[in-house]
Amino acid sequence: MKRRLSLLIIVVFVSMFFAAPFGAIAGPSIEQVEKNVENLWKKIRESQPHVTVVEFKKIMESGKKLVLVDVRTDDEYAAGHLPGAIHINRGLIEWVMPKTVEDTDAKIYVYCRTGARSAFAVQRLQEMGYTSVTNIYDGFRGWVVAGYPVYNRHGEFTLKPQAFEKKDPYIVD
Repeated sequence: MKRRLSLLIIVVFVSMFFAAPFGAIAGPSIEQVEKNVENLWKKIRESQPHVTVVEFKKIMESGKKLVLVDVRTDDEYAAGHLPGAIHINRGLIEWVMPKTVEDTDAKIYVYCRTGARSAFAVQRLQEMGYTSVTNIYDGFRGWVVAGYPVYNRHGEFTLKPQAFEKKDPYIVD
């Protein structure tokens, strides 16, 4: 019995030793993961309704009823946001949006800093059942570069576009 147990233990360890190199499959590199995310973002962005900030400003000025959602972080929103925007952090949109906007047919426009987070948010809102969701393609950065006013708790002001001209590693063009 001892002999069989010893033999079994040896066979198990030997098989583990030889099987490990063949069973270990390396995952994709971090560079590949980043490329996959960028490709996913581009695919999503190209497949959904979008407007530029210039087009959106005209829609706002037309007086049409709409819901404007800022999906940036709390700090970004507090620093400055588009007029009339409601703030729902991108990471919470699935839970907060149904409590905030109950009309699933409402005309909803979504923006972030550059249009990336908002593209993912638009996709999620569509998947949740909202029927008229549009991405503001060039985001808060585009709004500022166009010279349009922004708002915070202190009131209305205009930011200098130079703040967005430096290459930011978090901006995906």
